Amino acid sequence: MHQNNIHTNGNKLFSFPKKEKLTSKTTIDRLFKEGESRFKYPFRILFLSADTYTEYFPQVLISVSKRNFKRAVDRNRIKRLIREAYRLQKNELLALFPVKPASLAILYTAKEEIQLEELKKKLYLIIKMTQSDNNSLK
Repeated sequence: MHQNNIHTNGNKLFSFPKKEKLTSKTTIDRLFKEGESRFKYPFRILFLSADTYTEYFPQVLISVSKRNFKRAVDRNRIKRLIREAYRLQKNELLALFPVKPASLAILYTAKEEIQLEELKKKLYLIIKMTQSDNNSLK
């Protein structure tokens, strides 16, 4: 009766299951203290690599500031759009990282809502920036 969350092409790579969501308070604190940070409007990303992390995809935290969006409805809509942008291109995005991250925080810093296509482009650009920063260090 129900399809077990398998998409029309039969591929689960486009899913965003619970085990990929970052919920551990200690890991979040460590990510904000020790993680590397990049900024490109409208995103700030933090990422942290761990040698012992064996999962294929990192755990992801998505945050929208209450200061910029007072209504929870607006914050939740933006988080849904960011999740969708990440979910649709996560394989390409994660291939851009110089070292596979164990934790990733995506912080939305804009004061206005941006459409999905624009979010996808900006998310790709900021993660591409991590690759070029790493190449310039070599």
